[in-house]
Amino acid sequence: MSVVTLTKESHKNPAPFRIKYEDARAVLGPNIKLPTNESLPVLETSSKIAIIGAGFGGIATAVKSINDLKETDIAIFEKHDNFGGTWYANTYPGCASDIPALWYSLSFQLNSNWTRIQPPQYEMEEYILEVVKKHDLRKYAHFKRTVTKLEYNDKAANWTIYMRDLINGQLIKHTAKIVASCQGGLVNPHHYTAKGLEDFQGVYMHSAIWNHNIPLEGKRIAVIGNGCSANQLIPNLLSNYNPKSIIQIVRSKHYVMPPIPKILLYLYRLFSFSYIGLLFVRLFVTVVAEAKYPLFKGNSWFARFVRWIHCKQSLRYMYSSSPKKYHDILIPDYKIGCKRMIYDYQYLPSLYDDRITLTNDEVDHITKDSIVFKNGKEVKVDIIVACTGYDVNKSFQNYEMIGQNGADAGKVWIKDGGSAYQTILVKDCPNLFFIAGPNSATGHSSVVMAIENGCTYFSKLAAKILAGEYKSIVVKSEKYDQWYKDCQTELQNSVFGTAFGGCVSWYGDGKVNSTAYPYSQLHFWYEMNHPRYDDLVLEASDAKTQ
Repeated sequence: MSVVTLTKESHKNPAPFRIKYEDARAVLGPNIKLPTNESLPVLETSSKIAIIGAGFGGIATAVKSINDLKETDIAIFEKHDNFGGTWYANTYPGCASDIPALWYSLSFQLNSNWTRIQPPQYEMEEYILEVVKKHDLRKYAHFKRTVTKLEYNDKAANWTIYMRDLINGQLIKHTAKIVASCQGGLVNPHHYTAKGLEDFQGVYMHSAIWNHNIPLEGKRIAVIGNGCSANQLIPNLLSNYNPKSIIQIVRSKHYVMPPIPKILLYLYRLFSFSYIGLLFVRLFVTVVAEAKYPLFKGNSWFARFVRWIHCKQSLRYMYSSSPKKYHDILIPDYKIGCKRMIYDYQYLPSLYDDRITLTNDEVDHITKDSIVFKNGKEVKVDIIVACTGYDVNKSFQNYEMIGQNGADAGKVWIKDGGSAYQTILVKDCPNLFFIAGPNSATGHSSVVMAIENGCTYFSKLAAKILAGEYKSIVVKSEKYDQWYKDCQTELQNSVFGTAFGGCVSWYGDGKVNSTAYPYSQLHFWYEMNHPRYDDLVLEASDAKTQ
């Protein structure tokens, strides 16, 4: 448990703290082509623990493996060329943490000098790289490698990970006793599609694949969407890039909350002198956020009361901070929390700028230099930016998973929707752990906290495998099925993108919610710290059976 202090080098020169546009487009773009080169020999490697992904999840799992499990025979595989995950790849102007960074950071490595409560992307990446440096993780990392398949060997009780080198197309086969999948959900951009987009002669880009070489000054920009990314992007464009005009095409409504009070920043700075002080402020934020949980669940008088308070707070702010002419486009009519609430980044006040126009008209098609709406209106544009979020289900289904006796876990997910027992384990897949896996996200909490909770569960089970106490550990099929049923039933009584909530959101596809956790973060912490071993198949090691 220690504290880091950033040099703020990223503020002077952000470029080294973000992915190159060409590299991002190659693995995140709309037309990804995986390089293959069968003329090269197959590269075969191995480790006891293999970690897929080098974002917060991969970093936390690696540190847990080294410090708690005392295991250094680990390998980290990442498709980008650096640590950071979405905080390395997602670099649009204004990109920042949407919750307080003193909570959206690792509890064992707190930072003493965040510049803001919600710091910018490059500062978040600088923090991540400082943690990597402090724990000497780079020597375990293998970059520019993308996983295509996991296959379990029943006899050897290990996994073979099939990968491609993204530089030369070489096939890599890596065997590991334990695999931790830490790729996260906000990975694959949900690309905008419209008739005629392929004929557009201006610049199209998704907010998650930002090209910093494109000049924006004096340009006519169209922004598709109005979620958190657009909320951060638009005021930054208006303040720092001087566009000629912005037309924002609003596709849905969101509850926008007032900015996080500045008093939290003052409190943070007051207590930033020590790890204990920082931990105290972090605990304070956690308690305040956890108190919001009732608004997401059920229809009891208390849930309705908490929901009413937050709804009233949001609507009061939205009505008072945005132009009256846009209220019909902006103000939601569903239950608050159905979509993730947005803490404002000066987006609503920026709508008073004469250069921006909001519309909720539906797009009909796109020409070489304009957007044409179904009502016949045509708007000339030079740049189209899609703030259309991520395909979360694709992130959970981007490689094959062949488990015990040839069971195809990926097909089960495609058929029934992504799921993992307690968000961690998949049936027929021994010794495979998902960190920030299906149903691990909460609408009121920090995903980094959820990651650390998942790592606790991982370490408790992995320790028994590494010690030779058990050859393999896998969830019982009936317990996996029961979790799936209970989880989806609970979520039907939650506001997360359900009929109860009254909206459609990225939390679920209307049939299956593979994103949201159905209970509180306190409940998740307890479950991760107290594994239910009766729900698991514990295969005795060869040594114990002799």
